[in-house]
Amino acid sequence: MAVQIKSVEATELFVGTEAEPRQVLRAVFQRAVTDGAVTVSLLGELVRGTLTVPAGDGEAVVELPMAVDASVRPGDALDAVLHLLDAGGAALAVRPVTITAAEPGWTMYLVSHFHYDPVWWNTQAGYTQTWELQGNDGTTRPVWENNAFHLVKAHLDLAAADPDYSFVLAEVDYLKPFWDVYPQYRALLRELIAAGRVEVMGGTYNEPNTNLTGLETTIRNLVYGIGYQRDIMGADPRTAWQLDVFGHDPQFPGLVADAGLSSTSWARGPYHQWGPMLTKFDGVQGDVKNMQFPAEFEWISPSGQGVVTHYMPNHYSAGWWMDSSVTLEEAEEKVYELFLGLKQAAATRNTLLPVGTDYTPPNKWVTAIHRDWNARYVWPRFVTGLPRDFFAAVHAELAERGVKPSPQTRDMNPVYTGKDVSYIDTKQAQRAAETAATDAEKLATFASLLGYGRYPSAALDKVWRQLAYGAHHDAITGSESDQVYIDLVTGWREAHDLAAEARDAALAAIFRNVRTLGGAADGTIAVANTLAFERTDLVRVTLEVPAGEGVEGVRLIDDEGARVPFVVEARNGTELVVAFVAAGVPAMGWRIWYVEFVPVPDPAADPVSGSGAEDRIWRTTSDLPASIANEYFEISVDPARGGGLTGIVELGTGRRLLKPGEIGNELRVSEEYPQHPEFGEGPWHLVPNGTVLGSAAAPAASVRAEESPIGRRYVVTGSVGEVAYEQHITLFHGLNRVDFRTRVLDFTGADRLLRVKFPVDLPGARPVSEVAGAVIGRGFALPDSDAAVAPWTLDNPANTFFALGSTATLDLHDLEGRAIGKVAISVAEVVVDDPDRYPDEVRELVVGLARVGVTATTTTAEGARYGWLHVDSNLPDIRIVIGGPDTNVLTAEILERCDATVRQKFEWLMKSDGHVCFFIPAAIPLEQAWVPNADLRDARALPVLIIAGERPEDTAHGVRDTGSAFAADASQRAVTVSAADTVLLDDHTVGLVNNGLPGFAVDPSGALHLSLMRSCTGWPSGVWLDPPLRRAPDGSAFQLQHWTHDFDYALVSGPGDWRAAGLVAAGAAFSAPLLARPEPVHQGPLPPRHSLLSVTPEGAAQVTAVKPAGNPEAVGSALDASPELGFTVRLVEATGTGATVAVRSPLGTLSSDRADLLEECGLRCEVRAAGSVELAGSQISTAIVVPHQGSGSPAAAPVLGRADEPAQPVYARYWLHNRGPAPMGFLPVSVAADPALLPGAGEVTVAVASQYTDTVFEGLLTVAGPDGWQVEPESRPIALEPGGHTVFPLTVTPPDGAVEPGMYFVRVQLAVGETVVEDVVSVLVDADEFTPPPPGAEIELHVQTQGTKSETARPTGLEITSITPGVTLAPGERTTLRVGLANRTRGRIDGEAMPVSPWGTWDFIGPYAIGFSLDAGAEDEIEFEVAVPADTAPGHWWAMVKLMWFGRSQYTAAVPVVVR
Repeated sequence: MAVQIKSVEATELFVGTEAEPRQVLRAVFQRAVTDGAVTVSLLGELVRGTLTVPAGDGEAVVELPMAVDASVRPGDALDAVLHLLDAGGAALAVRPVTITAAEPGWTMYLVSHFHYDPVWWNTQAGYTQTWELQGNDGTTRPVWENNAFHLVKAHLDLAAADPDYSFVLAEVDYLKPFWDVYPQYRALLRELIAAGRVEVMGGTYNEPNTNLTGLETTIRNLVYGIGYQRDIMGADPRTAWQLDVFGHDPQFPGLVADAGLSSTSWARGPYHQWGPMLTKFDGVQGDVKNMQFPAEFEWISPSGQGVVTHYMPNHYSAGWWMDSSVTLEEAEEKVYELFLGLKQAAATRNTLLPVGTDYTPPNKWVTAIHRDWNARYVWPRFVTGLPRDFFAAVHAELAERGVKPSPQTRDMNPVYTGKDVSYIDTKQAQRAAETAATDAEKLATFASLLGYGRYPSAALDKVWRQLAYGAHHDAITGSESDQVYIDLVTGWREAHDLAAEARDAALAAIFRNVRTLGGAADGTIAVANTLAFERTDLVRVTLEVPAGEGVEGVRLIDDEGARVPFVVEARNGTELVVAFVAAGVPAMGWRIWYVEFVPVPDPAADPVSGSGAEDRIWRTTSDLPASIANEYFEISVDPARGGGLTGIVELGTGRRLLKPGEIGNELRVSEEYPQHPEFGEGPWHLVPNGTVLGSAAAPAASVRAEESPIGRRYVVTGSVGEVAYEQHITLFHGLNRVDFRTRVLDFTGADRLLRVKFPVDLPGARPVSEVAGAVIGRGFALPDSDAAVAPWTLDNPANTFFALGSTATLDLHDLEGRAIGKVAISVAEVVVDDPDRYPDEVRELVVGLARVGVTATTTTAEGARYGWLHVDSNLPDIRIVIGGPDTNVLTAEILERCDATVRQKFEWLMKSDGHVCFFIPAAIPLEQAWVPNADLRDARALPVLIIAGERPEDTAHGVRDTGSAFAADASQRAVTVSAADTVLLDDHTVGLVNNGLPGFAVDPSGALHLSLMRSCTGWPSGVWLDPPLRRAPDGSAFQLQHWTHDFDYALVSGPGDWRAAGLVAAGAAFSAPLLARPEPVHQGPLPPRHSLLSVTPEGAAQVTAVKPAGNPEAVGSALDASPELGFTVRLVEATGTGATVAVRSPLGTLSSDRADLLEECGLRCEVRAAGSVELAGSQISTAIVVPHQGSGSPAAAPVLGRADEPAQPVYARYWLHNRGPAPMGFLPVSVAADPALLPGAGEVTVAVASQYTDTVFEGLLTVAGPDGWQVEPESRPIALEPGGHTVFPLTVTPPDGAVEPGMYFVRVQLAVGETVVEDVVSVLVDADEFTPPPPGAEIELHVQTQGTKSETARPTGLEITSITPGVTLAPGERTTLRVGLANRTRGRIDGEAMPVSPWGTWDFIGPYAIGFSLDAGAEDEIEFEVAVPADTAPGHWWAMVKLMWFGRSQYTAAVPVVVR
């Protein structure tokens, strides 16, 4: 058989030495043994190589080292001829080849990791550890073998055994439980950290979805993450490791930098789904060449701060799948193929390959590749390494080349648009808890400094940890299973109620010291404002009226003696719920209103009070008026079109805000697919099928108008699809907004999305939205798409508002200097001719744009264009092209495709002025180009701003000037030949402020769409893990949301942009209501109107936090947070254009020192002459106020809030109870007994571990066994140095003779401060009913993920014998929710019970948690009060009770809760 050359490939491989590397040519040829030895020879003018292959039979694969001429550069094409020669030199086969010269010096870092979700489809308990009372027979939750404890030990054990293995650990959610239960691993872990073989990553508590939470929640996530990883564990976190989060808040990179981290790495953001390489559409693989910028770049926030970031182009699981390879050779080939793809996106000759995916043990090939590959090849090197090694190499090469990373301010959203609305009640709860937390911090700080009580350090620490836990990307996003949702609701409830308790205690302490005595008042209403600007807003408060007094005898008078209108919203006996508009409440202060009870007045003499109770209520008008109005707006409705708004007139300007003939506040129900048609995924996607039913399509069931002393409103009822609704549309006197409350009275559907729509009439306007600490422009959305045809709706999350208006503009002038008009811009592509030519100027430009809200993607002219919805997660609306046609090929193409007049004028301007800022309109208006599956990559698809000069320095000057112009006043002047069809801006803003409703869309017509709720059946919706299966009272899954929901939002508008319209302040105020409380008349040292902290000019900066300086709990300190030595004031510049603000407080002096985000300087700040803070646009600054001497509360003063857990003792393995973060105090000393189950006599290992960093812990550990049993030791003194631990055996011996069958308990307890911490060992004696059979093989994943369908469960020892079958009450009534319990064990059970109910019911079902105790064999009931406030609107909800004890979690059936 003749020798045949089958293939020839020039590889990227090099052999030889680093000094003399030889590129490898891989040839495959067929030969017979009779051919003898074969010489492979390559000859070319610039390349050559030869080697001899011994005789053999069949296919041979040859790797031929090639020597190339010194003149050859990477990428050069080299022609040569490959010869196969026999022993005599005769040719056996010949093939001409073209070789592309490769680049040596590449390294790929194989970073071993496992991605961990503390909650998702499985529970916190299931994901954290295997428990001895689990089995796989269906009577308990199944065993999830690759849980956190197993994974950490597996990776550590391999690292101990294999010196080439290194890996990453990340989230506090599993690090703390492991650190506490297995302290014997601490030394090994610290040794590996010190050796550079383990990197503790993240710098955050978990992987939070920062685009769905407030600024302070993200900051505390960093505080707690870095504090635990750095100070408690002794690691050095540098990289925010955010692998799987569903998009990012734009301010996140700046927060990361301010917290001291130097880099981030993640897999989702700029591109859809799994990224440009991995995502398939219709079976077609993605392409890394679609990326517009390198995988390593500087990610910059609107604040101007940034960090080097690595985006994972092939997702965070890219390297894991070679684990399934049969041979090392196969695994290496897969890794090499990944390298060839990843290197195309790399900024340097370094790439990162994440080797791991969700819950994965060590990869079996990774160290073998490290050893074998690098023994064979000099380049590319495949090395096991850590992210810090990778980033160090990236920085080193950039520095060596003298270049800077590409500056990117790109909005890394939207990703997974379903996250913004799935389980909407959790978003509402998160917002309410965040507000309660920041209010509590501010008020408790003030009260403590005033001497009225001690700061509730433990309670508020627990609040923020719960909020950080709930911010995880499979929690707040609504992507969790039903059972996980139930568990998470308890966490948000705890955070809210703990914060509210502290807030109310601090408020009461302050108000007790306010001088309320004045005039003839019989009582007062004190109203507090927790924001840093004076406010006027609606308040509600419950007054106690003297017995026998009528409503008509109540007067409300302000502190200037003026009568104040009010309305009675409800009455229950002697209680009146009144509402009024509280005007002029000082910044971070209060104002007092006086209440008088007087005889019934004469209406002629007292027109304000009126003549009867009917004048103090919302009264239905006899006829439906054509419109209603207050001082600011006039609105009208159409009963025939669902009661929607036909008109909104802004009275100050006369402007009609809605498009003629269209309906505002229209409810729209979109049908959805059960799961994504392309990807088969569930609730994290929006999956509309294009069918939409609007409430305007049918008449309303009823429409009425009501009026009262405080305003006017329309009340509308109706139905649309499966939604029965009621809408209140209210104009309050004195408030410059339109208030809306939409109540979903009943919903019975599935796979539905409910939005409310406002078709706004604002030509040329663009979407804008507040994010956490900034305002940015956003692109249009496509809310009515069919996801099977156009997968991406482009909905986005907003913090407190979104709007139609502008965030920045181009001020267009013609060639003669005449003004043409303004063009709004929101999202830019900045196209540079050479990324290394003006790096500083380009960075200044993109930062200047970002500060005022224009995010930008920096690209190169030769690279891929930004704007293809097939790949990009969002789209631009402007291209800013840098350089003229002689240096920028895109400029040349654009001008070539324009009319000759445009080219001529451009050239004329360049010659006459030496530089241009030149605008060229798009071929068609953006509003027409923005369509489903839009592709805006064409050079003429977007409007273009060309910044160019005749000389490079002129171009650089123009770029810098443009950045400065935007940063100064959010506008830049540009010259154009003609605006053509460009829709010029009608400079006005219409916005919707929300309270926990983040999801929004603005379609190309300008219609605003606010997402209210959705019901989704896609997996893991409905999944329940721990039998028995629990459902809502109607039998539906909780994800379907079949209960009453209330949604509050408001419309705000005004001339100019969002700054002029005051939307930042309006959004903040809507989410943080004024706090009104009745207060007796008394003397006091504080004046009736007072401010404790103010910022001037008002509105220039928001204050998001006032708290004690420093975070002792976060770093393992035994100290309590206290403001006496200094308190933090967090300032957020609120316009994007920068400001110098004065911070004043009667409680202290602003220090000139500034803290970083961790408040590291907290206790070391000095008082210097300061008083003001200079803020750049969108900057977040942490200032310190040093209190006046003598401020503070004595040690004997009461704590302003809860100081310990309601259930005592505290069970140490809190994760088994699915309780979220550690108990109050963050469990500074832990106790763990292992195993947790004994079959009679036996031995367990007890570990006691401290996380204190600054104190020695001393205590006495005690062991309580069953009566008559022996435990050894019964007690043990414990003395632990900071970070220390002790481990010792504990033996358990039953009494002699027969022991009664059953379950017994051995309780290992340790007093830590005022709390007793315990772990409990269950001892089973002939009690098979409690023990599942051995698990055996793990249940297959596709079965486990579907959860249980069982209506029964294995007995736990605590039997739920009864529950109140349902609760039906009228407003003002109360009853008790009772759960009957029976202890079927032979020991006392101490546990915790929590009522679980959706947001909207927490104020009438409580408390949030109680402890319970039940002796052996005893039966009893636990009770929760159900007390419906008098002003509660009718509705139906559900409630269940969760029981937690000794590692067990049990859930009662859900029962209906009805307010009739």
